[in-house]
Amino acid sequence: MADANGVPLTTQEDGTKPDQFATPIALTPEEYAALPHDNAGPKLVACVWTLTTVASAFLVLRLYCRLLKRQSLWWDDIFLIGALLCLAAESSLMSYMATLGYGKHIWDFPMENMQYLLLPMNLSGTLSVTAAVWSKTSFGITLLHLTDGWIKKITWFCIISMNIAMGLSALFPWVSCTPVQKAWDMFVEGTCWAPHVLVHYNIFSGAYSAFMDLTLAMLPWKFLWGLQMKNSEKIGVGVAMSMGVFAGITAIIKTSMVSVMLSQDFADAIDLWIWSNAEISASIIAASIPMLRVLVRDAKSSRQYHSGYVKETGLSGNRSRMVTISSRPAPTCSDVELHRLGDDDQSDCGILVQNGQKVNPSKVGIVQVTDFTVKYDHEKVSQKV
Repeated sequence: MADANGVPLTTQEDGTKPDQFATPIALTPEEYAALPHDNAGPKLVACVWTLTTVASAFLVLRLYCRLLKRQSLWWDDIFLIGALLCLAAESSLMSYMATLGYGKHIWDFPMENMQYLLLPMNLSGTLSVTAAVWSKTSFGITLLHLTDGWIKKITWFCIISMNIAMGLSALFPWVSCTPVQKAWDMFVEGTCWAPHVLVHYNIFSGAYSAFMDLTLAMLPWKFLWGLQMKNSEKIGVGVAMSMGVFAGITAIIKTSMVSVMLSQDFADAIDLWIWSNAEISASIIAASIPMLRVLVRDAKSSRQYHSGYVKETGLSGNRSRMVTISSRPAPTCSDVELHRLGDDDQSDCGILVQNGQKVNPSKVGIVQVTDFTVKYDHEKVSQKV
């Protein structure tokens, strides 16, 4: 059996074609010449590594903010780091698959490489699903420590149900064949599930994941609106914590493409892989933006100061000193996403944590913190009151 170019196709010992292969199409030279012969492999590699790099940059800035605030890493950070590692591993496998010819159309693909393609493809799918669910779980864990009551219960439901639904998507490719080795070794005797079974379930899990993204993105608004903050500040924080909407949008786009897995030309799935990576990257970025907002706020507050000269008369005679008065807003719960509430009493968001207990922010509040720095010209000393 040969392909349209006359290249022999790999067959089993009895001469039959393994059922993981797409069925070759008998084409005349004229028909073959009229088909597209582009290679989407380089496009796939460029896109997945660009997305991975951007997500890495945002996560590094998030971790930098943690260290800047002298805070240790927490479980939401750990899950986000794990998601990024899975994304990087998947991108590496994508690069390897491209060297095997993945990205070419089935009529141009070197069929002798097919036996080496299935294992990295299955691994990539599992890593992709794992990275997606871990990145979403990270944000859910953050919400767990900021909420109480029914909002917290909904958050728990979202985390648990989403991990179950997507976990099955990661598992099914490995258990869909009997024996299991047939899932990655096409020459093993056995049977596999009908392809549409996995596709239909992946459509369900993808749609459910998108719905959970949108749900988790909306929950902070209910929590924030009861805080003692300016409305403009509430809106700013709410927008920062609702970036998961974009992850939900990418998940919807990805889910709409899952049906291409049934195509006999696996080059049709290139865009599906790219949008899968886009969903993961959007989730990592969305989980990092709230903390980056704190970094921008602190930088802005540090520039808000004014200074003047005060003349003082003492036993040693007249002397002038320069008094620098800097004012910054008190720590508010506008940046609660930065702090590990409930761990100790050192949280900057002190109006939510008091003696290790969460308190009603509407009953307490800090209006302003003012720092006075006094510098004496002749003594070169600095005293902070």
